[in-house]
Amino acid sequence: MQNKFHWYDGFFYDKAIAPNQDGTFAIMRAMMKPNSTIIDVGTGTGRFVFQAAAKYKTVVGIDLSSRNINFANSELKKYDIPNISFLHANATEIKSHFPEKFDYSTISYVIHEMPFEMRLNVLKTLKEISNEIIIGDYFVPQPKNQRGLSNRIAEFLAGFDHFNNYRNFVQHNGIYGLVEQLGLQIIQEKIGVHGTSHIVKIK
Repeated sequence: MQNKFHWYDGFFYDKAIAPNQDGTFAIMRAMMKPNSTIIDVGTGTGRFVFQAAAKYKTVVGIDLSSRNINFANSELKKYDIPNISFLHANATEIKSHFPEKFDYSTISYVIHEMPFEMRLNVLKTLKEISNEIIIGDYFVPQPKNQRGLSNRIAEFLAGFDHFNNYRNFVQHNGIYGLVEQLGLQIIQEKIGVHGTSHIVKIK
């Protein structure tokens, strides 16, 4: 298993980037039934997991960045939250860790940074380990407003490979293209308040 590394992983991600996703996280939580079991893929520093802890039975966060997972586990040690946990793992290899299906798998702002084939493989895996999948990512195309421009700049600054994968995500029509490619069904969707985020529940 490789270890993903971004210059912004860990403390900087938790304080400067993750809070910008709270609106998307709230919409994702509203799409799930209380007391469900959830696996959050690409959990980063676990912000979504910590927010979901009070409402759901079990929430597991996984990430390929050991720096992010170490930060999340250090935060977890500060609180008594027995129903959440974090694991350093590759999304395409997690089936062996969890023999029973989760009610939901969630993945937010991760799909767009993956190469095309990896996106497909990750979603195939999530379909195998959960009853429903909830994706939160960029809406395609991004609106021509200040928030949309800021997002495009942020993707450019994230690095050459990251930006190329983002451009490929856009060229393949974002989440809609992935759903069509895999023959999945959208059962609920919502566009975020600024028109930049796209949240879908699929099966």
